[in-house]
Amino acid sequence: MKDITPHNIQALIDLIAEAERPVIVTHAKPDGDAMGSCLGMYHYLRLCGKENVSIILPHRTQAYLNFLLDKESSKDLTIHEDRPQKAEEAIAGCDLIICLDFNAFHRADKLEKPLAESTAQKILIDHHLNPDRDSFDLCFSETAISSASELVYEVLMNTPIINKDAGKLPAQAAVALMTGMT
Repeated sequence: MKDITPHNIQALIDLIAEAERPVIVTHAKPDGDAMGSCLGMYHYLRLCGKENVSIILPHRTQAYLNFLLDKESSKDLTIHEDRPQKAEEAIAGCDLIICLDFNAFHRADKLEKPLAESTAQKILIDHHLNPDRDSFDLCFSETAISSASELVYEVLMNTPIINKDAGKLPAQAAVALMTGMT
């Protein structure tokens, strides 16, 4: 995995440590992989002590994925199609954007412009071809991996807080990531 290097993992850790208002975003019409990777990352950020984490979805997801949302993540979730102003304000006011399961801002539908205009640091974790690397400060792009959830898992396993021990992942993160992989 060419992008999962000690240098990139340290850059990720540094960006997360500096962030006070991180936002997690995924693609339009989110599926299981989008939700799994978002919620896996969400619970990891909470493990890292981040209190003001927002999850922004361009659209509602299928109801069968609602089991992934707990009380905590539900209150931090904003769906752009339902509350566009709140979603766009969260992006405008954040200091870190983590983009999961899409390779370019246009894949986030009406969030394309707010994402492109944001001055926040931007991280991409994705498995699709042709990532728009120029739009991101840090990229983890592995096209040989089957899902963004699997890639998020691999990235998190290499962080010092997890240190290759899956038992250190929050249970909600593990369930979300496994859902995304399957």
